[in-house]
Formats: sequence, structure tokens, C-alpha cells
Amino acid sequence: MRARNLLPLLAGTAMLLAAPPARANGDPLESVNRRVHSFNQVVRGWVLDPAASAWMATTTPGFRAGVANALGNLGEPVSAAASLAAGEFRLAANAVVRFGVNTTVGLGGVRDRAADWGYQRRPFALADTLCSWGVPAGPFLVLPVLGPSTLRDAGATFATHAALSNTFGSEAVFSWRAGDLFVGYAPFAEEVRRIDAEALDSYAVHRSAYLQRRAFACPTDRMEEVAEDE
Repeated sequence: MRARNLLPLLAGTAMLLAAPPARANGDPLESVNRRVHSFNQVVRGWVLDPAASAWMATTTPGFRAGVANALGNLGEPVSAAASLAAGEFRLAANAVVRFGVNTTVGLGGVRDRAADWGYQRRPFALADTLCSWGVPAGPFLVLPVLGPSTLRDAGATFATHAALSNTFGSEAVFSWRAGDLFVGYAPFAEEVRRIDAEALDSYAVHRSAYLQRRAFACPTDRMEEVAEDE
């Protein structure tokens, strides 16, 4: 991936998202989010969950691990560029080494040889870069199929997709991202179904889980959460 195609979008997305306030009190987009959440549940029930069940039943753990490793390896250049833009030079170097090692010795990333050598996978996305720049999360947002996000994180996702599509073509990027998301979701599909079935309000559960996870990973979001609690 050519990093110069991604870096201008980093700055552009930051300027676009800097204007909204920090996460608004409550959930200003709740009515729309709940509709999208319901749509996503239908998609999961009719499409994703049957496909995930078939995937888990017809493939071996070793095969699934190899596919996940190969798809994850394709994301290392993105992690390198995003880490570099955030000033996380060790993370950027780790991603570069992992991509080089796994693409060659690891047979295109099927085998995670870099991890065996002490270079563990540490994904770093454009959303994490914007967080490091202090860009506020903005309101909670549920994306069709993709699920929970925030205005900042959603903008980062689409900016990354646009940059990669400009370099590699939208079909290739879509296939990679769809595959990567699916193999990541499939092992947890049954647990997600259980949560949805047992929760009094599955939307609230998914919202809380996503915001807590982002607050744990992003100091900016963590400070916003503390400010809201106070």
C-alpha cells in the first residue's frame, strides 16, 4: 500500500471530525441506530449466522487459522501507515517486520512466523490515529452490517476504504475486508446470538460493549467517558 494515499485522508478526516462535540450526552441518534441495529440482526440471522455455522462446521481449526492469518497480514501495511501518522514508530516498525516476515517465510501470511519470532500482531487503524490526535468520538453510530461505531471511527473506516480502493481497486479491497470481518466474526457468532437472545435490550448491550472497548483503547474516549460520569 502506498502510504501517501492514506496520509492526506488522515488529515482530511481529522478536520472533518474535529468540529462535532465530544460524545454527546445520551444517544442522539438512538432512533436511527435502533432501526439499523434491527436490520443488522435480520442480516445476521438470515445470512451471516448460517454462513458462520457452515464455515465452522466444514473447515478445520488449522485451515481457519491460516485464512485468518493471511487476511490479517494484508492489514499490516495499514497498521504501519496509521501508526506512523500517530507517531507510534515502534508499532509501525512491528507492522513492517511482520508483513515482511509473514509474506515471505510465512507463505503469504498463512503462517504467523513473525509472532514466533516475538513480533506479535498489534493492529492499529486510522480510528486509533485520530484518537491519538485528540479527535473526539462524536455520537454513537450503528453502521449497516458493520455494526457499532462512532462518527469518528466510521469516518476513519470509510476514509481507509477510499484510500485503499484508490490504490488496489474497490473490488479487491471489499473482498479483503469482507473476508477479514467474516472470519473474525464466525467463531463468536454463537455467543452473539446468545447475548441477543438473553438481553433485555440487545442494542444497549452492543452499544455499551463497543464504547467500553473503545474507551479502554483510546485515551481521548476514556477522558470523555470520565467527564460524562462527573
